[in-house]
Formats: sequence, structure tokens, C-alpha cells
Amino acid sequence: MKTNERSGEESSQEDLIFGKNAVLSYLEQAARDTTGEHEILQNALIVEAMEQARRSCESKNSAALEDLEEKIHAAVRDLKSSAPAGLKLRPALEYNYTVKINKILLAAGAEHDARIGKIKTIARQQQIPIQSCDKRKLDQLAGPHQRHQGVVAMLSPAEIWRLDTFLQKLVLDRIACELAGGTMDGYMVAVLDGVEDPHNLGAIIRAAEAAGVKAVFIPQRRAAGLTGTVAKTSAGALASLPVVRVGNIVQCLETLKKYGFWVAALDLEAKEYYTEANLVRPMVIVVGSEGSGVSRIVKEHCDFLVKIPMLGKSESLNASVAAGIMFYEVVRQCRAKDQSKS
Repeated sequence: MKTNERSGEESSQEDLIFGKNAVLSYLEQAARDTTGEHEILQNALIVEAMEQARRSCESKNSAALEDLEEKIHAAVRDLKSSAPAGLKLRPALEYNYTVKINKILLAAGAEHDARIGKIKTIARQQQIPIQSCDKRKLDQLAGPHQRHQGVVAMLSPAEIWRLDTFLQKLVLDRIACELAGGTMDGYMVAVLDGVEDPHNLGAIIRAAEAAGVKAVFIPQRRAAGLTGTVAKTSAGALASLPVVRVGNIVQCLETLKKYGFWVAALDLEAKEYYTEANLVRPMVIVVGSEGSGVSRIVKEHCDFLVKIPMLGKSESLNASVAAGIMFYEVVRQCRAKDQSKS
């Protein structure tokens, strides 16, 4: 059962679905809706390049990546030769659905049957976080007139992309860039490590969208979900900026590196200031939590660490403020390079 009647701070921010049958039905329908997604609207060679991209992201073989690059250039050459004079080709990816459920809450200690088992299975397939919580919390979320049967699904106010969806879009963006005679310098994404405050997440998304960031990546664990609070704080930016949920940040960073990205993280102990680093390249900006910053293992997989000078008594900046400063430094450096050429 779906309801808009909400109680409590968290539930007041998003729609909820109560009950085993209702949650399972929603998940199964969502799974059926994915059939036929990720269709490419342009050239058959681009379709092949997409398949190469998907396979190469799962392989560490450098030859596979070189083959991908050749496929991309072949697609560009084919499009250029077949395009009518004066026509500007804009390769596009049509996607219908990624993940619409933000999180599933299961009552701790409740009896689990075949329906709960199936809910867990489909949730894992769709990379939807499952959280065990006290039954009293579910009672509070459901209110006095709803039977939740120990399971509540929290709907996201925005679509959540999968990594393979973004990688396919990335390939097409690269082709479009090649068609325009440009480079991928300044193509920027943000990876959030441990940002659990929904207000911070919303503010980061707002700053990212304003600075031209292409996507924001959030982990399944230790991260704020896409709640109504996030949507409201983002001031509408959540509707137009892809948010990608990943199971493992380190694996995500390594995959993005294989696609040509450089990874920079904000770290108070870094030796280099953010204005001294060369950010004119495809960039991943890693932003950590205000409390502990970027985790040690994530920093080990970054190409370089940078810091923002703290000249007053405050030891650190709000995560969204720091992220915004970093985003616009990438913009500044890329614009300065373009101006130097003209």
C-alpha cells in the first residue's frame, strides 16, 4: 500500500509503501519496466562501442580499453562520413528507469517468509539498500491505520542511475565531444564518501549542477538517501543532475580511471593547495564527510590530494562549501586555458 500520509521527520520527506505484497509488487513491476532500457538512438557502431564499454569496465585488460577507444573513433569517423552537410549529430542515450526505491526498511527480529526473501533478492539485484530497524520505527512511519507487516519501502523523489547507465552516457558524450572537435577536459563528476546529512547532500547537488558537474556518485552505505529534504535543499537541481548509486567507491574510482578520469580528493593534510593542482582534465572530485573527511582507503586510490587553506579559527569547511569551491576551481582553470588559446 502506498501512502502520502506521513509522520516523523524522515517519513515527512518521502512517499512510503507498506506491506510485503505491496513492496514486492512494486519491485517486480520496476524490474519489468527495465526491459529494453539503454537503447541507443544513433548508429549501430555506437551500439557496439557501448557493449565494448560495458565489458571493459569489468576488465583490467589494457588492450580492452585500447579496443574501446578504437571503436569510439571508428564510430566518430563513420558518423562524420555519413552525416549530411551542415548536420550536427548529437548521439543520445534514452533511459527509462534505474532505481525508484530509495531504501527498504525491515523490522528486526520479524518472521521472514518467501515474500521477504524475494524482496531481498530483487533489492540486491537493483542495488537498493536494505536496513534493519526497530519495529517501533516502522509503527511510527506507518501510523495507526496502516499494517506494514515488518516491511516499508521509501520512494526516492528522483531517479537513481546505475553505474553502467552513466558509463554508456559517458561513451556517447565522448563521441559527441569528438564530433565537435573538442576534448574531455573539464568533464567533471563528484564522488561523495560518507556524506550522511541530507541537507549537505542537497547543497552539494545544487553546487554541482550549477558548476556543470555531469553526475554525483553516492555509495549504498554510509550515505544520505535521496529524500525530499535533499530535493528541497538542492533547489530543483536534483531533477536535472544524475545521481549514481554504487556498491563500492574504490571499485567505482578504478572504473572511472579506466575511462580516462583523474581523481582528486579534498584532504586537510594534503601538501598541495587546490589552486596549484592541474585540474584541466577529466576530473573526479571526491568529497568526504565533515567529521572524518575522505576515508583512508579511498585516498589511497586517488591520483592526488589537495587542500583549501584555512586562515581563521575554523578547522574545516562545510562539505558543500568545500565541494563548491573545488567544482568552480575546475571551471576556472578550464576557462583560463580556453582564453589563453584565443
